[in-house]
Amino acid sequence: MTSVACRSHRRSFRGGNVFWEEWAPHGGSAHERQRPAVLVHGLADTCRTWNKIAPALARDRRLYALDLPGHGQSCRYDASYDVSWYAGLVVEWIRSLGLSDFDIIGHSLGGGIAMRVLLEQPGRVHRLALVAAGGLGLEVAAPLRLASSAGLLDLAAPALMGIGTNAGVRVLGGNFDEMERKHLVEMNARPGTARALFRTLRQAVDLKGQREHLLDHAHRLRELPPLAVYWGDKDPVIPVRHAERVHHYLDGAVVRRFPNVGHYPHREAVPEILSELFRFLDEPQAPPRVRPGARPPRAPEDARPSLWRRLAGARLAEVE
Repeated sequence: MTSVACRSHRRSFRGGNVFWEEWAPHGGSAHERQRPAVLVHGLADTCRTWNKIAPALARDRRLYALDLPGHGQSCRYDASYDVSWYAGLVVEWIRSLGLSDFDIIGHSLGGGIAMRVLLEQPGRVHRLALVAAGGLGLEVAAPLRLASSAGLLDLAAPALMGIGTNAGVRVLGGNFDEMERKHLVEMNARPGTARALFRTLRQAVDLKGQREHLLDHAHRLRELPPLAVYWGDKDPVIPVRHAERVHHYLDGAVVRRFPNVGHYPHREAVPEILSELFRFLDEPQAPPRVRPGARPPRAPEDARPSLWRRLAGARLAEVE
């Protein structure tokens, strides 16, 4: 059985460092029989979230798992932290790696970012795997909707961020051991993390739920790559019904549910998701098609103007 190695890297992008881990089989290219894969973690997490599946996946391919900006050991930029901004920086990082084609796996927020990377890199993403991903439905846990609107997270002190992370990991599960919990607490207690997480939530979520959906942007692609969706049926953050609805608007996507699993299938159902991922990434797959008439669960912002815009429009009409 081929052994694997993991190396850490840092590089400057837009005036700040991005940190990532690179997994590869010992012996280099001689053992890399499959396309490389990019792994994108979720909100308030780090690249270490993939450590339970990366050693197996890297036996015959190279993996690149970054700490998203504002997370882990990457820079706390003073930026918008909307999904498009994340995707733009991730695309710059991918280009710096010299990847001409690759697969991408995204968890939670990372799933939404992975879908945006697909838009920025058409033809280069060969497989898209989404794990309990944002951007596939409207609903999301009430505490996230409230946090996106209240602004309290933006004011949280680093010490409170650490305490909140420790409590959150224990509630949400994810099969993090003591060392991994300690690392998450340390990373999320860094100055600037609260600001980054609040801005991320503010851009991605409001009181009604998630702002973006795959169908908001799918029309911009000539063809979707093969797509797989994985979900735990006990997910307390993003409901599993988002996975169940995928077939309502996409014909040919792979959808798998894992019983008695929460928001972290890649950590809580390791043998099961590895089996699914190897099958999806390595075997021939047909691209899915958007079903005729499929619509996102909410209209784009410019199609549903605010009360202020409606009143302003009415007043302009009166003047005319």
